[in-house]
Amino acid sequence: MATLDSAIRLCFVTGILLLVVLLGLLAVRMLTLGSQTHQQSNRSRIQASTTPDTSAHPAYYIGFFHPFPNAGGGGERVLWTMIQALQTKYPFLVSIIYSGDQTPLGELLANVREKFGLEIRPETIYVVELRSCWWVVHRFRRLTLLLQSLGSVVLASEALHGFCPDVFVDTVGYAFAYPLVRLVGSGSIPVVAYTHYPTISSDMQTLVASREAGVANDPTVAASPLLTQLKRLYYILFAHMYAFAGSFAATIMTNSSWTHAHIIALFGNPKMTRIVYPPCDTAKLAGFALSPRVPAVVSLAQFRPEKNHEVQVRAFARLLADCPQMAAPKHWVMPADNDNDSDNLDFPVLVMIGGARNLADEARAETLRQLADSLGVGRQVKVVVNAPWDNVLQWLRRGSVGLHTMRDEHFGINIVEMMAAGLLTIAHDSAGPKMDIVTPAIRCQDTGAPPLLPGVEQQERCLREGGSSGFPVGMVARSVDEFAVMMRVALTASDTLREAMQCAARASVTAKFSEDAFRTAFYRRFDPVLKWLDIQQSDSE
Repeated sequence: MATLDSAIRLCFVTGILLLVVLLGLLAVRMLTLGSQTHQQSNRSRIQASTTPDTSAHPAYYIGFFHPFPNAGGGGERVLWTMIQALQTKYPFLVSIIYSGDQTPLGELLANVREKFGLEIRPETIYVVELRSCWWVVHRFRRLTLLLQSLGSVVLASEALHGFCPDVFVDTVGYAFAYPLVRLVGSGSIPVVAYTHYPTISSDMQTLVASREAGVANDPTVAASPLLTQLKRLYYILFAHMYAFAGSFAATIMTNSSWTHAHIIALFGNPKMTRIVYPPCDTAKLAGFALSPRVPAVVSLAQFRPEKNHEVQVRAFARLLADCPQMAAPKHWVMPADNDNDSDNLDFPVLVMIGGARNLADEARAETLRQLADSLGVGRQVKVVVNAPWDNVLQWLRRGSVGLHTMRDEHFGINIVEMMAAGLLTIAHDSAGPKMDIVTPAIRCQDTGAPPLLPGVEQQERCLREGGSSGFPVGMVARSVDEFAVMMRVALTASDTLREAMQCAARASVTAKFSEDAFRTAFYRRFDPVLKWLDIQQSDSE
């Protein structure tokens, strides 16, 4: 009898707990979506503002969760190329952009045209403004990954309150939002994820375990065994939460082999996860003449801390210290971009071009100028913030060397652009550049030692064959010393070696990373989602 009473009490308590959970979920759904009248009003407003071609197919509404679509980086190129691809193939689709940039649609599309050369038709675009972006950009003093990820749920809730789409496309990597989308849509809203970079990775956990200070590991934590163990536990727990959230995606696209391997290890859904390399403007860049070139080392990267711009300045200063003949005299002034002498540089220069998302990024760019001055190389260093695309193209057309120093860069669209444009490109020997782009590559024999360069016969054979697949397409490095060595090698390379590497690099990236290749791969992943929607639509009729 006592056993029966215990069983009854257990069932009662379990039932109460399940009821509380169910009511909680329903409350989240109601608070997120609002009333049915509210959502219908949102849909009516969007229908009145857009004109999709519904002559052959009813309209579908695709929500793109990308809080900063006006940032001008590689992630934004992916977003807008996706939207352009959908406009081209599916005129009945309306693209809803959840944006916190507070930029009017006309200005937003004009910026896309200027920065990326992409023409987007406004008649099937609608912007839902977000006000809670603070949650995903604020650098919390502690538990930043967790709090920003939970903040992405708050932001996604605001987005869905503004409009609940037929398909939810995350092009940033906010996996914690996926369960919310599936919940509020009662499982009927598929989540399409394009992941540039895993929020947590085994490399980050290894960095903490090794007690190595860096962007992902504060020096205070690295110096303390106790704090290191606590952070390791935190990362392990967070990785499990991240994996659980990511499992709610219907289809996942990753931008590189490195990201793909980490996402498979975390989400465990290999059948639904495929590599879709980002779109790169290789066709236009590949039309640039390979010579003549000026001795400019060109860097393209947003002024974010993980891009390691400081390494570039220090490596360039080391180059000038090791090669005094490359150092300009104190009276020398770098010609302005519009100066007739700008195509006849007498000394090597470092040109760092990048976007600034906010005042912190702009301050970071100013710090780089000050660092260059303090190292005595300021007259040969140029920092360009938020340059128009035409200015970027000008340097890609004129420069000799490309430079990218971020460790564990997930892919590196700018690296591809530099290689396609004909720059001898030096990237960090890790992640996407190492595995997908700069391969095969020239490496230092050991730290700081000059590399073994290809022989003349191999160079000449590459030229005859138009860029053979076995010839190095660029260079990789890991430290300030190695980057300095590689810049010296690139700036002093023989004409034969330079042309051979330029040809090999251009042939490699134009075949593998073009916009056409991206569209083809994207359609292959997105088409089944639309077919599933059609089936759901027909079943409900």
